[in-house]
Amino acid sequence: MEAVWTSFHHPWSPHNFILGCSFLCFILISRYLGKKNKKLFWLPAVAPLLSVILSTLIVYLTRGDKHGIKIVKHIKDGLNPSSVNLLELNGPYVGDVAKVGLIVALVALTEAIAVGRSFSSIKGYHMDGNKEMMAMGFMNIVGSLTSCYVAT
Repeated sequence: MEAVWTSFHHPWSPHNFILGCSFLCFILISRYLGKKNKKLFWLPAVAPLLSVILSTLIVYLTRGDKHGIKIVKHIKDGLNPSSVNLLELNGPYVGDVAKVGLIVALVALTEAIAVGRSFSSIKGYHMDGNKEMMAMGFMNIVGSLTSCYVAT
């Protein structure tokens, strides 16, 4: 709340607000439709991706950046730089961070396995929890050494 309150003095564009709220409504409506109609079970899963694609197209076609809509202008190509040299395992908070990290990892792993099992029961295929856990662990270790986000 403090960060929100202190950012009120920055200029803001109502176009950003309108675009964000409209796609939030789109996601919530697709979630409602997915629960209401069982044939549209896939709609809530693709709604965020559709929101990103549609909002990008709308901003591009209407030249929204010229009207105050904030855009990301340039993204460097190539792989992320290695961040192995930035690891510091001798700080005063390493123990606390390790405890929180372990709890977050267990919650993320439990969530991923639950989602995987629900999809495997719907589609009728077998899911091996050990392979799932190994893949997620490997993915997050390699990702964390290359400045990537944590994946679940």
